Amino acid sequence: MILDHPLNEEQRLKAQRNFSRFNLLNGASYMCLGETVVVLLAIKLDSPDRVLVFISAMMYLGYILLPFGVMRTGRVGAARSQADFWVLRNVSALIVASSSIVYLVRPPLSWLTLLFGCFLFYGCRAAGLVMAQPLIGDFTTDDDRARFLGTTNSYFYAASVFSLVTVSLVLRRFDSMWALTGIIVAGSCLGVFASSFVRRIDESSAIRDSARKPMLPQLKTILGDSVLRRQIYACVMFNLASIFLHSMTVAAVKRAYGFSDTKALVMSAVQFAAAVVGSKLTSRIADRHGAKALMIVGYLLIFPLCLFWLLVPAGLSGSGLTSLVFLYPFINLGIYGAFMNNAPVVYFLKSVPKERQVAGIMFINFVTGCVASLLGMFLADLMLSFAEHMYGSGMPMYRAYFAGATVILLGGLVFFKRLKRV
Repeated sequence: MILDHPLNEEQRLKAQRNFSRFNLLNGASYMCLGETVVVLLAIKLDSPDRVLVFISAMMYLGYILLPFGVMRTGRVGAARSQADFWVLRNVSALIVASSSIVYLVRPPLSWLTLLFGCFLFYGCRAAGLVMAQPLIGDFTTDDDRARFLGTTNSYFYAASVFSLVTVSLVLRRFDSMWALTGIIVAGSCLGVFASSFVRRIDESSAIRDSARKPMLPQLKTILGDSVLRRQIYACVMFNLASIFLHSMTVAAVKRAYGFSDTKALVMSAVQFAAAVVGSKLTSRIADRHGAKALMIVGYLLIFPLCLFWLLVPAGLSGSGLTSLVFLYPFINLGIYGAFMNNAPVVYFLKSVPKERQVAGIMFINFVTGCVASLLGMFLADLMLSFAEHMYGSGMPMYRAYFAGATVILLGGLVFFKRLKRV
């Protein structure tokens, strides 16, 4: 419901409860149709490594659809807009699932079908979430915002762990392309149900009214804001790191070390268990050291992961006790993911005045998403082509790829150093 006044304490707490319930169910849903499961399906479809990287890039290229979320918010409010696009998002996952059928006819076409479905999936997600930060800002205060984000995101990650363990048990019994397809369909149905809790969130009319304002005058003001510009550069690097590292970590353990789908999903469950801890850490760091420190610490987490892939021996076995070594990159990815999700939100809400948050969040997500996806696909394809030319396949090839990613990401440190303290 849209109210013509700011929310009172009872309404804020009710909205927080509904958002947390949504996050809980969405966590369970997302692990059935999220990036790890889609990457495993792509491997079943015999996709080349560059397709796996492009899957990660689709998460950010989907921000092209952001303006549709703003237009919808101007008509029905932020909560209902997010719920509507969440339904479309989960319907788009069915296109991803249909790539299994297309594979039987023409494998290369199945890769394009999968990427197109991912684009729509993440595009509807982006359109739905474009007003999520202003919405969260509407039903939280400066005093409880970091704590709420840490808590509600921990619900998401905890549900993700439970869901991943369940999925891994299913795949242990039915390890096939069709089992992965069925899991994606089940996750889609659960995601549609989760959207019902977002519809119950009350909000003030300020977000809807802000979404109705002409964007161009606001964008001119935003472009002159050096704090926001510097945050854009930092967020591009956050996104690039995710594009470079996540899918290729799964690909490396699968193709270089022979992990089964079940073991890869168990590792992903560990990743999201680590994210629960990481999400709690974000609120503590933000409260004690501020938003800039939270951004810097989050970005620094990627370098121990890069170092792992540069040093891990090629001859390790993906079975037995030696496979426990590979828990580390997934733990690292989990903690990094929690920081990457929370730190920009905390920094944005503290640095941008409330009246400019709608235009600001649309602009920052649109620019960082599109730039990171296009740049990420180009650079990743370049690094993979070079690595394959030099080393063919196997761990030497992946090591060369991660070495190139490390050099690029080290250059991004300058953008975090230049962030203004808020």
